[in-house]
Amino acid sequence: MPFDSRTILALCLLAAVIGLPARGADPPVPAVEGIQQGLTALSEGDGRLAEQIALAVTRSPDRGAWRAWLIVATARERLGRKDEAADAYREFMSRCADPGERAYAAGCARRCDRAKAAPAADGSRRLTDDDLARLAEVADQTFTESSEHFVVRARNAELARIVARQAEADLERICGTLLGGQAYPHTVDIHIWTDVAEYRRHATSAAEWSGGSYRLARGEDGFMIRRIDLTQLDAQRRFDPAVLDRVLPHEMCHLVIGELFGGAHCPLAINEGLAMMAEATTHNGRIRLAGAAVATGAATDLSALLRLGRCDDVNPDVFYALSYSLMAFLHSRLTAGQFRETLGHLKDGLALDEALQRALYEPPNEEFLASLERSWRAEVLRQSQFLQALDVAAIPY
Repeated sequence: MPFDSRTILALCLLAAVIGLPARGADPPVPAVEGIQQGLTALSEGDGRLAEQIALAVTRSPDRGAWRAWLIVATARERLGRKDEAADAYREFMSRCADPGERAYAAGCARRCDRAKAAPAADGSRRLTDDDLARLAEVADQTFTESSEHFVVRARNAELARIVARQAEADLERICGTLLGGQAYPHTVDIHIWTDVAEYRRHATSAAEWSGGSYRLARGEDGFMIRRIDLTQLDAQRRFDPAVLDRVLPHEMCHLVIGELFGGAHCPLAINEGLAMMAEATTHNGRIRLAGAAVATGAATDLSALLRLGRCDDVNPDVFYALSYSLMAFLHSRLTAGQFRETLGHLKDGLALDEALQRALYEPPNEEFLASLERSWRAEVLRQSQFLQALDVAAIPY
């Protein structure tokens, strides 16, 4: 199971401190060896083994063994045990004297606290091959499934039920955990079209290359149209699980942000970065790409990134990578209230640096944006370097 971007920084700090031995190096001390084994277990998706190894390291008298609490916390968080994960982050904080590391661990603990009550979105994780085969079936009639916030229409009754359930979980997670408590008292129509050709005939305002889109507009009758269009089958006529894991939460996040900002401008990088954070899948590839762009000088500077009105004005892949890493960086460092206030100030027309200073109750500082950019770029590099170190750590010596 891959790491999500918000756990990578914490583990990167750990890897930087303990060091990763090179091939042929002398055997490490037990704490270092145990921590590396824990990192390897995490990289292979074995959270239970990682937790077991790291807990044993925390009982070691070796210098720095207490840092294994970061592995314990990360493993528990990925296993969905948010209460225990928050406790482990706080155990780390109780032993850590570095202000930056303490602040990050505190942010992780707050994230776990906020997520405890949030519903878990199953996405495609529990779908078997038989399930996928059934979800690829197309009936002659259209089935409708309704939930509190959604009316789903599809030519597959089971798919309509799954999407309605998934959409409610995604909405609560987006409004609660991601946007810090944003209300959404509206009903959204979700149309699931059989294939791309049918999708393009009905989602006429969507980009030609897209397989999913949202629409927020006022209709001729004066009422708001809130709509998400999805595609059931891929080019091989198979059901694509990305509809549940990636496309549905991504487009829903755009819809919620559009509702939140109304006619006000939301910088494209912030809008797309949040939508990618809403997805159930992780983005290690984008983290690596962002790190490469920063390291080679190909990264757009922060002020220019926030001014872009179209992602194709620059390399689109780099744009998405930088946008995703920027929003993950900000979200991990702000409380839910501070993040919500920042979005509110952006809606009021403030620039990002002004919005952040207002939310943090800091006096105006002309150097704030430059300082923010330095911190963000440093984290981008740490995240990318950690993924590279993790690749090394996963190689048996």
